[in-house]
Amino acid sequence: MLIFVFMLIIFTPSYKVHAKTLKDLKNELASLKSRYETANKNKNLTSAQIDSLNDEINSIISKVNGIKEDMRKTEEDIKKNEKEIEEKKNETNELLKFLQVSQGENVFLEYIFEADSYTDFIYRYSVVSQLTDYNTDLMDDLKKLVTELEEKKTSLNSKQIELEKSSNELSSKKATLQVNLAGYQEEGTTLEQDISDMEERIEGLENKGCSDGENIDTCGRRTSGSAGMVNATGWNYPLTWGCVTSEYTGSAERTDWSGGGSHYGIDLDCVEEGTPVYAAANGVVERIVTYSSCGGNMVFINHSVNGVPYTTVYMHLLSIAAWQDESVTPSTVIGYVGGGSTRSYDSCTGGTHLHFGIAYGYNAYNFNANSFNPRNIYNFPQLIDYGGGYFSR
Repeated sequence: MLIFVFMLIIFTPSYKVHAKTLKDLKNELASLKSRYETANKNKNLTSAQIDSLNDEINSIISKVNGIKEDMRKTEEDIKKNEKEIEEKKNETNELLKFLQVSQGENVFLEYIFEADSYTDFIYRYSVVSQLTDYNTDLMDDLKKLVTELEEKKTSLNSKQIELEKSSNELSSKKATLQVNLAGYQEEGTTLEQDISDMEERIEGLENKGCSDGENIDTCGRRTSGSAGMVNATGWNYPLTWGCVTSEYTGSAERTDWSGGGSHYGIDLDCVEEGTPVYAAANGVVERIVTYSSCGGNMVFINHSVNGVPYTTVYMHLLSIAAWQDESVTPSTVIGYVGGGSTRSYDSCTGGTHLHFGIAYGYNAYNFNANSFNPRNIYNFPQLIDYGGGYFSR
């Protein structure tokens, strides 16, 4: 308990809840639009760079394949010439016994003077001269050819290694650029969604007669039956029971079994699809997103816990049971666990689970940038695949 309190003190921000005005929302919208313009510019630039690298990589792959084909032909030439040398050796095997170049002239003379006539003598002498010259030239030519081909093979092999190294370097750059590109496609809402939803929220408040300086909590924002923001003194698990299957990494790449990219929440599992999901603390539903391509059905809730503002998010829901502006408590069912059957439209889920995240401040429209690890305030067990246990309310 002392450790938990100590961690809570360390990770609790110092700022307190302050009234958010319509003007604040408009400023946030302007900031989001600026981010979107910058991100879109970088995204287009990155895409162009990837296209350029693809062309370079394809060119190098073509060169590497050409070199491999040259090496294949070279190896065939070497084998062909080695076979020819072996055949010539067999053809002259008997004579080479007498014509071992390193044995001196006595062997030549013995063969020549065994002639039984002058004509035979001349013939043998001619054979010795011709054969000696022939074998000397033949061996020299073949050895030279083999040497040249071996050198060519070595050169081609070195060039192949060099080109493959360059290809790997370009592929690495390409992968880096793709990661940068993926950074604009984080799990959760996109900047386009954030901007569109915030514009809709501002328009709704203005239609209710809210002015720029008014507190949006009291400016006709709450619907009938909603009591508004109620301060909470602690947190509750969003599921009655479950386990953890994937960790929060922020913008860093996940190293667990999922092998995914950035992760701005913690995945809770070991439950069936349709399991009720509860609000993590007293709060007000700030935003509802449906059928997102990377997050599916989502609920964002604003909380004031011990006077500090937070936002929680619940993703990959099978269905949503809450409505915008609803005041909720830890006993309020806000939705039901999905992620399994919702994969038809939610590309960022690998199966049934609840993605649960927390951010500082009221940041339903800029969540990921303000998120932090839920373990900072929750005593979740370790990953179930690494020996972790289960949590329960």
